Amino acid sequence: MTEITICVGSLNPTKVNAVNQAFSRYFKQYKVYNIKAESKVVRQPIGLNMIIEGAINRARYSLKFLINAKRIKSSIYGVGIEAGLAEVPKSRTGFMDFQFCAIINENNQISLGSGIGFEYPQFVINQILNDKDTEIGDIIGNLAKNENLKNELGAISFLSKNVITRTEILTHAVICALLPFINKEVYNSNAKKRKLNA
Repeated sequence: MTEITICVGSLNPTKVNAVNQAFSRYFKQYKVYNIKAESKVVRQPIGLNMIIEGAINRARYSLKFLINAKRIKSSIYGVGIEAGLAEVPKSRTGFMDFQFCAIINENNQISLGSGIGFEYPQFVINQILNDKDTEIGDIIGNLAKNENLKNELGAISFLSKNVITRTEILTHAVICALLPFINKEVYNSNAKKRKLNA
C-alpha cells in the first residue's frame, strides 16, 4: 500500500488530532506534518464563503509545503480547517457555528466537509458583530475560565456540558471532506452519468 503524506495547515493540536483520527480510519500508512498556515480571512469569519475560503487557503498552503519543502509529489493531501458563523434562517440568533474542512490532493482536486452546526448565546453573537477583532473562542474561553479552550475541548464541549468535543466535530468534518477521495468510483462524473441514464 502506498504511504500517503498529509499536511495540516494549523498548529492547533485539536485540528491535528482530528485529521489523524479521520485518516486513520481509512489509511494504514500515512505521515502527518502540521505547519502554521494563514487563512487570509478575518480572525472570526462570518458567512459560508469566508469560512470556506479560509479553509481552502490553509489547505493550498499546506499542499505547497509538501510539494516544495518536502519534495513529495504524489499521494499527498493539504488539509485546511476553518470555523465561523453562517446565517441560518429560523435559528434563535440568526447564526450557527460551522467547522469546515478543505482537502486538496496533488491533482488540485478540492473536497469540502463540515461538522455539525450549533448556536451560541445571543450575547456572544452581539459581541462578535460589534467587535470584529473578537474571536468566539476567546469569549467562551473567558466564560469557561479556560483561555486555552479552543486548543483543547472547544466551545462545544463547554456548551454541551462535555458531551461533544471539538475534536469530534472536526473529525466528522475531515471524514466528510474525504468522501470523494475514498469513494473515487462513486464520485466519478462518468459513473454518475451512467447511473442517471440507466
